[in-house]
Amino acid sequence: MLKNALDYAYKEFNRKPIGFVGYGGVGAARAIEQLRLVAVELQMAPVRNAVHIGMVEFLGIWQQGKTFEDFPHLAQAASGMLDDIAWWAKALKTSREAA
Repeated sequence: MLKNALDYAYKEFNRKPIGFVGYGGVGAARAIEQLRLVAVELQMAPVRNAVHIGMVEFLGIWQQGKTFEDFPHLAQAASGMLDDIAWWAKALKTSREAA
């Protein structure tokens, strides 16, 4: 479904940055790796940083009443990813306008 949505919105996402947040046993690392390849083929600019929510964090928040504040590494990862997206968005906007 996600791939279909990306294909459908190709024009809107073309030459724009994309970041990923995933959860799972290893924070959806393999799924994010695959989505980065798809993003490149759709002429998006995947950023290096991503937010990988491991099963411990996911279950802690979902079942044990913990919050994101209990996992400061997630906020740090999100901050890095969002900083990258902001930088690339500015750079790519300048390039798109010059073309």
